[in-house]
Parts: sequence; C-alpha cells; structure tokens
Amino acid sequence: MKDLSITQEYMLCAMNEKGKISGFDTNKLVCMVASGLLELQMADCIQLEKKKVMVTNSLPENKAYLHPLYDFINQGRPVKVEKIIEEYNYSFSDKKLKDFMGAVGDSLADIGLVSITESNGIFGRKKSYVPSGDAIHYVIDMIRAELMEDQEITEDIACLVVLLERSRIIKTYFSAFEQKEIRHKLKQIVNSEAGKLVKYMIDYIDNIIAMMTALTVMYTN
Repeated sequence: MKDLSITQEYMLCAMNEKGKISGFDTNKLVCMVASGLLELQMADCIQLEKKKVMVTNSLPENKAYLHPLYDFINQGRPVKVEKIIEEYNYSFSDKKLKDFMGAVGDSLADIGLVSITESNGIFGRKKSYVPSGDAIHYVIDMIRAELMEDQEITEDIACLVVLLERSRIIKTYFSAFEQKEIRHKLKQIVNSEAGKLVKYMIDYIDNIIAMMTALTVMYTN
C-alpha cells in the first residue's frame, strides 16, 4: 500500500462508518487540524511556536492536499494558533474545515482508500469519505508493529498515536492492555535523547487542545 502521511492516517482512523466526523466532536476536529500543522512542520513548511505559526517554505507538490490549511497560514506574517482554531472549529461557516478535510479526503480517494458519497445538506451537496476496512487495518497494524513489537519508532507514528489518544479514538482500535503498553512505550521515547521532537510535538498537541478547551468555554458562555 502507498505510504501515507500523518494527516491521511489520522483522517482514516477518525472517520465513522458514514465517512464523517461529527461537528460535535471538537476533540477529533481539533486533532485533524493539529495533524495538518504537525505534517507541515515536519516538511519544514512552517515554524510552530506555542501561540503562533509562520510559513517558512513553499509547500511540496506531494503535500498538495494541505494547501487549504497552508494557504490560510501563509499571510506574510505569523498567525495566532488561537485564530486557526477559531476559523476551523468555531466560525459560523465551516467552509475552511470542509475545504481542508475535502482535500485530504480527495487525496485518499485518488489512491482508492476511501469511497466518496454525496448527500443534500442545508447548504448544498455534502461529501463524505468512507474509509475501506483494509486501509484502517493497514494503519492500525503499522502502529501495532512499531509500538507493540521491538521496532524503531518513527516520529510520524509517535505523533499519530498521541493524536489518536488525545481525540479518544485509540480506544476504538486498541484494547485497554494495548493502550497501557503504548503509553509506556511513548513515555520511554519522550524521555530518550532521540525523542526530543516527539516530546515537542506532544506538548504542542496538548497546547492546542488546552486552547480549544478555553475557547469552548468562551463560546458556550
């Protein structure tokens, strides 16, 4: 199977059987945006700071599905992370989030890992991306092979697992025992000299979720 990116892998695992992520599941949606930011950082396209994001390089052709997110950040000046979360998760129109998820979903459809269905919605036609069972099994088996067996763990897989855990998706695919083993392995990685980037990424994910929680309180009061 074609190598997948962290954003593509996360979306495959996050979609329900109807090919959607509920608009009420803010943790999953925030982690979807976080996966895109992390991938852009790993590709040296942006620089992530605790509160700001800045474009540093052009987007590679093989990352074209990240264009909606990249173009929003590419404003010629640093963009506040809070603004990204607001625009992608709390705006009256969810167009930016749909455009981003649509681009990632279309990239998965192009390689046959999801099937596209369309339905009528209040604001027009809506696309859903139903992942194939084989595609999901491929991602989960890859995680299991790296984290449950004696293999070298890549930064992509470590960050993907954190996204799945923080969005509470991990319990769908792994037993309680496996989750405990995975957390133990991640802790070992983070505390190692080679795990500095992984620790940075974990801290960044937690920072985004903390901002999301604060914004949720603000928008619901």
